[in-house]
Amino acid sequence: MGNRQRLLRRAVNERWVVRVEREGLVPGEPLVGFALASGRDWTLLLLVTDSMLDGYALVRTRDVTDVRTRGKRDVDRRWTKKHGTWPPPPPAGGSFALGGTRELVAQVAAAYPLVTVFQEELDPDIALIGKVTSLGKKSLRLQEIDSTAEWRRTTTKLRYNDITRLDFADHYNGVLLDLGGEAPRLTQG
Repeated sequence: MGNRQRLLRRAVNERWVVRVEREGLVPGEPLVGFALASGRDWTLLLLVTDSMLDGYALVRTRDVTDVRTRGKRDVDRRWTKKHGTWPPPPPAGGSFALGGTRELVAQVAAAYPLVTVFQEELDPDIALIGKVTSLGKKSLRLQEIDSTAEWRRTTTKLRYNDITRLDFADHYNGVLLDLGGEAPRLTQG
């Protein structure tokens, strides 16, 4: 086990806020949040934005290039402990088994109406948000909702091997779901 993995596991045990870098995928765009779980394949973070909890992110552990923490003195940790929900809550339905990508997508889709899928090796600037409509052996189908909260009536096929990050239960997804409502029926074709 490498130093990054050990620090992630310690951060999980100590309920620390971490700053996770993934320089090979998105240089200069760290993720900041409570490390809730870390396994060989995936790491689960409860993201923090401006000292507020803002949804969950599952990132491939192998993509993590640096992990930093301020330990118990971290301002976001102290603020959450004093004014927020303590300890940091796990996702709905409890902890996730951090195994294969298909299984993770299935767990997230069962508990949350919208998921944000990142395929940063293909394009680090694009994230697809939507409802998982089916899970195949090697890929999923996503009915997308766009940035104006309009639903597509077709699905997009996404390969599990291309997924680098999954976000869910964040404020933006909540806004899209509130404005867009329930997904419409898909167009047959």
